Amino acid sequence: MSSTGADDDKDGSNAPNDGNEEKSKSKVEDQDDVDKKTDIKSGIKSEAKSNANSKTGEDAEEQAKPANDEKKDTVEATTSKKIGTFENVDGADIAKTAKSSKVDPGEPGKPEVETKKSEVDARKSGVDARKSGVEARKSGTAVGKSGCKSGVHVSNSTCSAQKRTRSNASTKSRSKVPELTECRIGFVGSGRMAESMMRGLLKSGRITGKQLYVAAKTTKNLDTFKVQGASVSTRTYDIFGRYDCDIVFLCVHGFVVRNCFKLGGTRPAPFTTNYIPTRRRQIFILSMIGGVPLCDVRTTLLNPETGNKYKVEMNRLVLNASVSYGIGLGALDIELDSKKCHPLVRDSLQTIARIECVSAEVMDAVCAMMGSGIAFVYYFISALADGGFKMGLTKQTATKLATKTIKCASQCLLESNKNPIDLRDQCTSPSGPAIYGLAVLDKQDCASGVQVAIESAYRRIQDLTEASPDQFIKQPGK
Repeated sequence: MSSTGADDDKDGSNAPNDGNEEKSKSKVEDQDDVDKKTDIKSGIKSEAKSNANSKTGEDAEEQAKPANDEKKDTVEATTSKKIGTFENVDGADIAKTAKSSKVDPGEPGKPEVETKKSEVDARKSGVDARKSGVEARKSGTAVGKSGCKSGVHVSNSTCSAQKRTRSNASTKSRSKVPELTECRIGFVGSGRMAESMMRGLLKSGRITGKQLYVAAKTTKNLDTFKVQGASVSTRTYDIFGRYDCDIVFLCVHGFVVRNCFKLGGTRPAPFTTNYIPTRRRQIFILSMIGGVPLCDVRTTLLNPETGNKYKVEMNRLVLNASVSYGIGLGALDIELDSKKCHPLVRDSLQTIARIECVSAEVMDAVCAMMGSGIAFVYYFISALADGGFKMGLTKQTATKLATKTIKCASQCLLESNKNPIDLRDQCTSPSGPAIYGLAVLDKQDCASGVQVAIESAYRRIQDLTEASPDQFIKQPGK
């Protein structure tokens, strides 16, 4: 009995202790729940704070962008937006996966608190994903800016390479003498002869106005060439420099060259502003300057210090004004069909005239007789036409018949290769009208007058080598 009662007393004394232990355990569990809830709330607050900071960082980033890079920033923002979207999607997927994971309440050791922890972790991972998205945006912006800069550098280098390629191609194409249809023809001087040559070249159809270049110190007649499409300049150096012509006709008076010798010291001054530049291809200069030999022209054009670097072929040329119609007559100091005459020179001259070979020493006399002589022939044709008009013919008919008469006489003389006196005698008969007319011409000393006219033209060529521009208006015979 006593032992049983003692046991009962022990059991009764332990009963209250068990109740206290249960109460303490429940308090501990409640305290853990409160701590966990507090942790959850603090996690949510930190998440909201990080979101606010990320938005603030994005706003500051947008405000920091320069206004003048608006177009580039649009491209960069689009790129960064895509990157950030991908990162946010990853964070959302993580959060969604965490929410969708449910804990079976019947399983021991996995209370509902662990589910909340997983949600908090998912939110934290979402915040981290958003931060990585912001960093991705920043890196995307930097990449975009560097890409734009590198793109500008690439485009600039590409343009420079293209320019170098074009210049190299142009230099390569100009390193050889071109064909007539592609060459550049230059004229130094804008007088009547240069104008007649220009019209003849254009009339042939093988030359266009864009291939012609004219330089003169005065603008008096440059508009005539400009209307035809030619490029004009008041600097004679441009013909050899900027325009880089292949064939150059010197159509000025001799005083221009002689003045270079007067202005120079130990050596003459340059014919152009400076000595003409050297070229890798050959240049052809045809001097139509009366009274000045080629050696003097060469001295004023070529730099003596680099004389061996020039590839220049220089010749003397005389043409008459009929080149304007493509049927002119000319004289060159070399055979046109010889190897000394380049095909480009031959083609250009044959386009406008029939060329004869004449020695350079008598070229001034050729200029007086052939170049000026065509004016004397027109004078004689006009006199014949006036005589027919006086006898009752119309002016038009008289001029036409007089012109064809001169043409027939010229062709007969060329075909027969006889002396003009012999052909004249064949056209006269004893006591006929022709011999009576010739007697009157002899009485008026017509032949002497023609001879004096040729001689006067020759002397004027020599005078123009020493004359100044204000002496050009000097009247003939004074």
